Amino acid sequence: MYKTYQHESLIEADRTLNQLLDVIVEGTWDWRADTGHVARNPGWYRMLGYATGGLKQDVFTWENIIHPDDYARVVDYIESFISGVREDYCIEYRCRKADDTYLWIRDHAHIISRHPDGSASRIIGAHEDIHQYKTIQVELIEQNRHLRDGSITLENSLQQKARELEEKNRELEAKIRQIEYISNTDQLTEIANRKRFVEDIQHEIRRALRYKHPLTLAIFDLDLFKNINDSHGHGAGDQALKSTAELVRSNIRSVDCFARWGGEEFTLIFPNMTLENAVLACEKLRKLIQQHRIEPDLSCTASFGVSLFTHGDCFEDLLRRADDALYRAKAKGRNLVESQAEVFVS
Repeated sequence: MYKTYQHESLIEADRTLNQLLDVIVEGTWDWRADTGHVARNPGWYRMLGYATGGLKQDVFTWENIIHPDDYARVVDYIESFISGVREDYCIEYRCRKADDTYLWIRDHAHIISRHPDGSASRIIGAHEDIHQYKTIQVELIEQNRHLRDGSITLENSLQQKARELEEKNRELEAKIRQIEYISNTDQLTEIANRKRFVEDIQHEIRRALRYKHPLTLAIFDLDLFKNINDSHGHGAGDQALKSTAELVRSNIRSVDCFARWGGEEFTLIFPNMTLENAVLACEKLRKLIQQHRIEPDLSCTASFGVSLFTHGDCFEDLLRRADDALYRAKAKGRNLVESQAEVFVS
């Protein structure tokens, strides 16, 4: 590697590096697998219109702004690069800007260090703004097509048809979003339903394997829920479920996945969270539920079971261990948080 600088101290080197990163127009990133931390330079935020440092410095921030139509292609590409199947990394895709428009970028990366199994432990990269190039490319393709048609009238007709088709596509997309919402949402509590939970946990398991970060699952249910229905009526039972769901939803992270499993039972997926921290998070929720008044004369408690994903698990294994822990919490008197008895690391 050609050496441009030779500094006499680490402080001097850091100052030069940070000043360079501040003036670079394009966006740079530095991912460390062991911590999940992603450092991004000010140019990255400026390029996409976000306030510098205003987003979390993790992989979720990046994955969440990839255009939905590009997401699967990009994830397959980065997975093969991290695992060592692919030696070079250079891919073009769209990222969502702060104003909800999309910017075409070219993403370059280089592996700095690897784990003993050959997978990447640290990667640095850069996002290059190629939006103008892509726009011109699309325009040239369109112009060439019109030249081949050889008719202005045909061009105008095509433009009209394109506008009509675009309007129909917007209507169709709205219908699809509505159908997706209905099929993925529990109608009583308006949180994710069982179907969506199964999709989310499988997605998070793949992501935990990809980035080698922890993943935990919690199951909780409302204690003696039948007594609420019997003593206060099913309307009060429904209100207890809705009120508890809103309370929990307001007190978890944006990356956490919260779903109704069925009846009075709920699930929580905690990406990039250790078993110890997940237990603490559930303990906080348990206390909030205990202190919460559903109605002036009505409150309830909840019992939690927590489990940690380990390599080789399927989501049924994770669910079973969480369910076993929930059963122990019930057996010990309810209104408790229990976690899996042992953690095996492979």
